[in-house]
Order: sequence, then C-alpha cells, then structure tokens
Amino acid sequence: MKVLVIGDIIIDKYIYGTSTRISPEAPVPVVTYTDEKTTMGGAALVFENLTSLGVDAELYDTLEDHSIKTRIICDGHYITRIDEDKDANSNAVLEGLKQADFSAYDIVVLSDYDKGTLDNARQIIKHINKFNCKVIVDPKRYAHDYEGAWLVKPNNSEYTKFEFDEWKGNIITTDADRSVSATIDDVDYTIPVEAVEVSDVTGAGDCFLAAFVYALTKGYGYEKCLQLAVTGSTESVKHSGTYILKETDIQKRIVFTNGCFDILHTGHLTLLKEARKRGDKLIVGLNSDASVKRLKGALRPINNVDVRREQLELIPYVDEVIVFDDNTPYQLIKDVQPDLIVKGGDYTVEEIVGHDLASVHIVPTVKGHSTTNLLETANENINYRT
Repeated sequence: MKVLVIGDIIIDKYIYGTSTRISPEAPVPVVTYTDEKTTMGGAALVFENLTSLGVDAELYDTLEDHSIKTRIICDGHYITRIDEDKDANSNAVLEGLKQADFSAYDIVVLSDYDKGTLDNARQIIKHINKFNCKVIVDPKRYAHDYEGAWLVKPNNSEYTKFEFDEWKGNIITTDADRSVSATIDDVDYTIPVEAVEVSDVTGAGDCFLAAFVYALTKGYGYEKCLQLAVTGSTESVKHSGTYILKETDIQKRIVFTNGCFDILHTGHLTLLKEARKRGDKLIVGLNSDASVKRLKGALRPINNVDVRREQLELIPYVDEVIVFDDNTPYQLIKDVQPDLIVKGGDYTVEEIVGHDLASVHIVPTVKGHSTTNLLETANENINYRT
C-alpha cells in the first residue's frame, strides 16, 4: 500500500541548557545554553514515523512557510515554549491539490494543526474521494469540515468541542492515558492503555496515527491496528522530545510452528531453538488429543494435551502455546498472523500449511529423532526382552 500525508508541517526546535541561579530581573532561572536540535513535527512527524516503520509513504509539501515551536529545556525540565505561527495560503493549497492525481495512493492522511493547509478540508476530501483512497484525518476543527473522510481521530477534548459525537462514520477517540474508543465498520472497540512514566507527550498523537496506518498497510484487523497504535503512542511518551518509532517499538516479529510434540526429543528442541532465533516471539500450535488421534491413530497421544503443553511451556525458546482441535493449524495461523512459519525438513514449502499466509523457513531434520522412531525402538526393545 502507498500512503500520502498532507497537512501542516511544523518545525520543532529544542534549546537545551543548565541553570545555577535565578535572574535578578524576575523569578525565573538564568539558562546557560549548551545545545540545540531541530526536528520535524505535525504532518512531517507522521510522515517520518511512517517511513521509519517501513511504509511506502510520501509527504505533500505545500512549499509554504512552516510554523516553528521552540522549546527551552533546562536541566531536563521543560521551561517554556515559543511559537512562531505561519498560516498557509489555504486557497493556493486547495487549487494545487485539486489538480493532483491521487490514483497512486491507497491511504491519504490529513494531519490538521489549524495552520491553514487544511482550511478547505471538505473540498480536499471530496476531490481525493474520486480516486477511491481511504482518507484518515487527525482533526483540529469541526466535524462537518471533514465530511466524506473514511475515518477521523479526535482526542477527547476535540470530540466534544468539535461535535464529533454526531459523526456517523468511522472514528477513533483518544484520551491521554485512558482507554482508546473506536467504531470502525459499525464495530465498537475499547483498547486499554498501559500506565507508564511519561517523559514528554510531544508527538504522541502523530505516533498513534502513524502506527495505526502502518498496521492498516499490513492488512491487520482493526483491533490489532488499534492495539499497535496504542503501543506506538505509549512508547513515544517515554522519550524526551520528538520521537520516531521503529518497527520493533510497536510489534514483535512473531514466529509460528506447530505439531503434536507427543514425546519431546532432540529434533523438537532443535526446531524450537532455531525457530526462536528468527523472531522476537515464538508461538507453538499444539494439536489437541482428539486431533492427534485423528492424525496418528487410536494409540496416540502417549501424553495428554495438558502434559504436552506444560512441557513446551517449560522450554525457554517457547513464548506461548495454543492448543487447536482442527486437523491443520490453518485457521490458527490466520488468527495469529505470524511473520514467519518454521517447520522441519521433512516438508517442502508447498506442503506446509499456511505457506500462503506467511513466509516459511525449513529447519533440517535431525536424523533418527522422531516420536515414531522412538516408539518403534521402544517396541523393539520390549519385544526383544520378552
């Protein structure tokens, strides 16, 4: 998917210093300058987060003067902010956008900071909709100004102030460290927010929006999109100043494997170890007892599902075990949405269930080590002794 970001580009400037005395002119600290940095904010911060997350994104630059927000940070403490606001020529922006072809984009993000770029948002949305793009808006004005948008994302104060309680379409409402509420395609969602020590809330909303759009481009369900968005905004507030998300900030690389794991042996352990090396989380799909009997015969499993699950959970390479009752784990793989499926070398890629849903890695089989071989050897020894 290809994403275009349109909106108010803001320059965030940080001036850092230290202080050892109070000014004789007023009860304020005298700050000794030590350093400064400049980063991009507003629509540009959404764009930078998207590209950092690996999304194919572009930023529409109106070439207008950009507003500047200068923050004074003294000994790690936020002292004050100085704003130099520059309003874009909204009519010139509208005329330029009405000439633009949006057919190359799947999603268009409108990041509105009320600096003029999106004063004509309703007309801009009307034009973009001709190209069947999903228009997602981070608003700073009344709900009716965004008529036709696929989704809007007001915060709690904007929801009331700008009459988004009357919005009839898709909507996400954020409320600082409280739960996120959303209605998308007539389904309601409530996503809890983890309580963390907040260092700086600058750009948290932009990180939320970027993480949500990232998840959409991955084809995830809306609940997972919202969860990753919450994770992104939560991660951003842990850092001082403007933060750019990395993919590892919001999503672990999930690896999946499955099997009966009836009698654990070297082959199993090798497979699980190699699988875990290839991601941040290893999920094991475990056949239920009934499923094992259908696949292996009436005398299997040797160990019931509770024993098999407990044994797997004791292995340090395994992060989660999920029991499934179907003959194959196809539906489970669809639900888990792993980044990688790992199986043993007795399969080809085409034979592996779920190869159409995720990438596949095959681990060479450890010769002579299988549950079947172990049972056959045990039976031979018993027969020999009797």
